[in-house]
Amino acid sequence: RKSAALPDYRYSNPMKRANLVWDETNLRAYVADPQGKVKGNRMPFSGYPNAGDADDVVAYLVTLK
Repeated sequence: RKSAALPDYRYSNPMKRANLVWDETNLRAYVADPQGKVKGNRMPFSGYPNAGDADDVVAYLVTLK
């Protein structure tokens, strides 16, 4: 789905403007470095500096489809 698409969640303005589609590429970049992907978002997480960790998270989330 698109970023900032759930109606009952209070997204930051940068996330609303990001206009992303959460595919594997965008999600991997976001979990690796949330501020680098969407500068100014409110994500209270600094990201996974190890690319393998970001890959593992995305691989797990893909199994939940």
